[in-house]
Amino acid sequence: MKRFLLLICLLGVIFANSDLALAEEEEREREIIKLQEVIVTAPRIDKRLVETPAGISIITSDEIEEMGASNIVDVLENIPGVVKDSDTRKRATFRGNRSVQSAGVLVLVNGIPANSGISGYVEYDAIPLADIDRIEVLRSSGSIAFGPDAARGIVNIITKRGKEGPPQVKIGVSYGSWNTMEESASITGRIAEWDYGFGGSRLDTDGYEDEKKERSAAHLGVGYNFSEDTRLGFNLAWRDLEYDTSEKKTKWQIENYRTDSVFPTSEANSDLIHNREDDDENVATNLEFTHKENNFFINSFISYDDTEHTYDYLKYILDPDYSKTSSYYCYREDRDENRFLARASGGYHFYFAEIAYTPTFGADYEKIEFDQKKTYPWSPEPLSASQNTAVAKADLDTERERWGLFVSNEFDFGEEWELNLGGRIDDVRYDIKNQQPKHVTKNVTDYSWNVTPAFHPTQDSTIYASASRSYWYPVLIYYKYAMEYDSPLCKAEDLGAEEYLTYELGYKQYFDSKFSLALTGYLMNVKDKYMSIYDGSSWKGYKNIGKSEHKGIELEATGRLCRYFGYRLSGAYQHAEWDEATFRAYEWGATPAGDTLKNLDISGQKLPHVPEFTSTLGLDFYFLEYFKFSADVNYYGKQYIDVLNRYEMNDYVMVDAMLSYNRGTYKIWALGNNIFNRERENIFNEKGDRNNDGTPNHYAYYPLDGVRVEAGVSFSF
Repeated sequence: MKRFLLLICLLGVIFANSDLALAEEEEREREIIKLQEVIVTAPRIDKRLVETPAGISIITSDEIEEMGASNIVDVLENIPGVVKDSDTRKRATFRGNRSVQSAGVLVLVNGIPANSGISGYVEYDAIPLADIDRIEVLRSSGSIAFGPDAARGIVNIITKRGKEGPPQVKIGVSYGSWNTMEESASITGRIAEWDYGFGGSRLDTDGYEDEKKERSAAHLGVGYNFSEDTRLGFNLAWRDLEYDTSEKKTKWQIENYRTDSVFPTSEANSDLIHNREDDDENVATNLEFTHKENNFFINSFISYDDTEHTYDYLKYILDPDYSKTSSYYCYREDRDENRFLARASGGYHFYFAEIAYTPTFGADYEKIEFDQKKTYPWSPEPLSASQNTAVAKADLDTERERWGLFVSNEFDFGEEWELNLGGRIDDVRYDIKNQQPKHVTKNVTDYSWNVTPAFHPTQDSTIYASASRSYWYPVLIYYKYAMEYDSPLCKAEDLGAEEYLTYELGYKQYFDSKFSLALTGYLMNVKDKYMSIYDGSSWKGYKNIGKSEHKGIELEATGRLCRYFGYRLSGAYQHAEWDEATFRAYEWGATPAGDTLKNLDISGQKLPHVPEFTSTLGLDFYFLEYFKFSADVNYYGKQYIDVLNRYEMNDYVMVDAMLSYNRGTYKIWALGNNIFNRERENIFNEKGDRNNDGTPNHYAYYPLDGVRVEAGVSFSF
């Protein structure tokens, strides 16, 4: 990998012949271009952000660089309605809609889904920020154009592409807290009709909790431009991420071993608990064709990707006294997934006097094959009976096949009024089996739709209202647990899709470079929402337990008031509560000894881990011609831990800051995240368990990162 980066540097020296220094007028021009940017996350490919009637945000590569973010989740949490919701892995929740052990939103990298594995997780740390040209974030359903996996929202990542002019080479290196070192290099350009982009990166860190992480990544993109409106593109990407994750901690452990990955079992038991190790390698390739002329447009795409993931559970590997014949002793799961995806859409603009009509028709096909094999490489042979049973339950052979058809109709009445009507049909087939043997097949057909009227007072403003219905299908791990436990309360064949009925009202306007505004209100009803299920006191997996209601307001405002000062303001109010649901939780007695675990009506209670208020105020100061200082104040409101809202995590404020010096061909920066070292953690205790003395018996604490500092330099040629 180091030779690879050295080669990129050499290419940069060979092709360097331009100074990329930007004047203030050019910087303001970029701000205008951002609002004129064509949105990919929509059925049509000629819609600008400011005129798109949906809650979409765009984050550009320049903004990502200015944030000082360490991964994509750090970038996303600056968007209203998006909350970092992490335990051992980084995840993001949109509008409180993610269920446990699932990724939540659909994440695309150049159109290829990054959600993979038994839980559909996204390895956010595997995607280098240096490769990204922009990120489009759709907070409401994108199912009409992208299928049911997009029912909870979309994060669409577009990597850098070559542009007119001489080759552009960028090299960056940074060093920061926890012995974190990152290097990246890229070259983009265009020769005649061919555009190209090539890059690589490397990340090494010891991590906040002494969790080592190593990432290597490389990508190649090339496109042939038949004209300014027609392009055939090819992308190839390789990402390898090796990382450790710490075991969950108790209150005593987090107070005494907050940043350790190896720690004693308890105050009275010195046996050491170790961590878990993962190795995730992904190779993805796609071919895309886009064409747009005055009236006719086509957007087609075909991709294949393969993910190999090794998961080592090493909790007791340092304990010599632990029984090596136990089915819960250290084990390995080898997981392999391959996915084929094809998608095509096209439409035509018809004009009838004062009415313009644009129908868009599309179809897609996706096939995912996932296999998992469990072994006990650290255990003596032959395996015990319990280990053989665990292998039979964990060895999986699965397939999910989906066909989808959609139509989107846009009616434009003059230059001001617009009406969008869309419909979609999906046919989804599951085939899942283990070695017990248990075998589940399921075939479902669902219909999604949306209705969106919009009014454009000016060419740079939009007022819209929308209503939509979409479906989110359960991830494989939900089926795996249901088959493994085989409880009558949670049968695999009974697992159904979550149904989303969403209403949204929005207003967005670009006034000038001093002020742009986006305001969104929403009401989302979720039917058959997933949560844990218990049989007695024993956990039995996940099932559809009831209905929830989510409503809120989201605000974004940005501007550059003068050459010396700019601002960024975002905020969200979220209210997510159970509308009609039953959950097995502790009903408290007069004393903890009288607490009883029973099925309780939790209707009217707020959903755990959904903060009511979040906001970010960012201030940018430009001085001494080449210097910029940015400071972000981030507020996170209180959130409940248990389903009956008796325990809560307090609200808190974090401050980030960055100082940069940008002199055209090079940039130097220093940054600090959580600079006042605010200690935060995610806490889990959904049943409301408590100790004999009445104190909370939270079963899991996951610390979030403490103060992080970084310094770096980048060169552009």
